[in-house]
Formats: sequence, C-alpha cells, structure tokens
Amino acid sequence: MLSNLLLALGLPLLLASASSAQTTSAMLRPASSAVHAAPTLLDVAVSDSSTTYLVFSGPVSLVDVGMANNYLVKIEANAVFVRARRKSAPPTPMLIRFGSKYWMGRLVYVNRPVLQLYDFQKDGALGMSTGTGAVAGSAPENELALDKERGKKAAVESKLGKLRKSKEEHQAVAVVDNDLVLSLANVRNDKDFTYLRFKVINHSAIDYNVDFTDFQLVENAQKKFLAKKKNEARRPLAPSGGLANQVVSGRTTGYLTYAIPLYAATDRGYLEVTLRELNGARVLVLPVPSRVINRASTI
Repeated sequence: MLSNLLLALGLPLLLASASSAQTTSAMLRPASSAVHAAPTLLDVAVSDSSTTYLVFSGPVSLVDVGMANNYLVKIEANAVFVRARRKSAPPTPMLIRFGSKYWMGRLVYVNRPVLQLYDFQKDGALGMSTGTGAVAGSAPENELALDKERGKKAAVESKLGKLRKSKEEHQAVAVVDNDLVLSLANVRNDKDFTYLRFKVINHSAIDYNVDFTDFQLVENAQKKFLAKKKNEARRPLAPSGGLANQVVSGRTTGYLTYAIPLYAATDRGYLEVTLRELNGARVLVLPVPSRVINRASTI
C-alpha cells in the first residue's frame, strides 16, 4: 500500500521533470533555419616577385597574418601592401581592422598575381573603383602616395629634397652582396619623421630595380648563450615619403631617399632596411644602429 502511494506521488514529478528537460533542450537546440555555414574566405593572390595592394574605406590599424614569417606586410594609411617572402609560401588567414570594422581573408601564393589591387572601399566588399580612381586589377603608380595629406606630403618631400643635396656622412654603415653595395649616406630627424638617404653602388652590368623597400624596428636583438635571441621584437615602419620602383643602372651609383615615422630605439635596437628587386633575387639587408639615428641632426 505504501509503495503504491509513493509511486502515485512521484509519477507527476517525474513527468514534470521530463517535460522540463525536453523544453530546455528544445530552447538550446537552434532551429534548422537558424544554422548558417561559415562564409568562405576570399583568397588574395600574392607572389614573391610583386606587391599586392588591399585598399579599405578607413585607416588600417591592425593586420594579423597567421604565418607571419612567410609574408611581408606594410600598412600605409587605408592600404595594406603584401608580398611573399619566398616561393610557394603556404596559404594563411589574414585579419585586418580598418576604422571600427574587421575584414578577414586568406593569402594564397601564386607565381604572378593577375589581380594586384583589391579594392574593399565599398562596405568591405571587393569591387571596382569608379570615376577617375584606379580600377581593380591595376597597381597604383606610387605605393607611397596612397591617401596622404597633400600638405604634409609636400613638406616631407621638400625636406627629402634638401637631404639629397647633402654630403655623405655615414659611409661606414654598409653591406656588400651580389656585386651591390648598400650604404647609409645621410640621416636627419624632425618632430614627426626620420629622413634617410641611401647610396647604392651597382658593380654588376644588370640594372637594379628597387621594387619593394621594407623598414623594421628591431629591439632586443642581442644574442645570449647558444646564439639564441632573447625576446626579439620587430615592428614594421611604413614609409611616408620617397619614390617607388627606383632604378640604379648597371655600373653606376644611385641614391634612394625615404621618410619613416619618427621613433626612439634603445642601444639594443636597430633599423633593418630591406631592398627587394623587381623580377630578381638580389635582396639587400642593411642594419642601421639606433645610435646613428638617435644622434642625427634635425632638418
């Protein structure tokens, strides 16, 4: 009798618990119409012999590349310049923050990109520019002149013009490779920029076409035991002035001038300057000691 009474009292509770569990499960399980497949990432074609450009509607403040060691990346106002460091670099995702928005795609290596300018200025979607602007598929004439303030750019170019007329001062900071000599000729600072003038001596008979110049601030580069680097940090510095695709003819000497954002480095830091050749493999890497830039005169 007692067992029948307990069974009668417990049965409604069990049914209520089962009903509640089913309801909770139904609330947690999304309806089939609410399930969406993840969008496919857009592939951005890059190579090691040319630069690919991505232009957005707002200033770019962050670029995160999954395999950063395989790709060169520079930020210039609302544009991003990308180039593979080596042939057959593996695909990798890339996240870009422009203004208050984010864009995500995938870098894919190809021998020579057919499309070199990706225009995302309209709502972050790939499209073609209208009016007198560049058309998607063509590279801008001067990669250093994208979306710059005319007044500031004119002032920077004016000071670079003065630097070109100066006598050489730092011939000891140099590197020699593949019948090419790259040295620092002059350096100046103002409150916003560091102005650099490089000397390139081309002892070969083949013209040296500077297609891509990369500047990186390297800190904590001193090596400890077993030649392991301790907490080395690298920060790219986008040029704010200068000319792209400068050519130093064979058996001649040429000069390259650039302006980069002003920075302060420690005694353990240096500026790493990399010149890459168009349709060639002669890469020049010049480390400029921080003390040379920190003690430079003003302009």
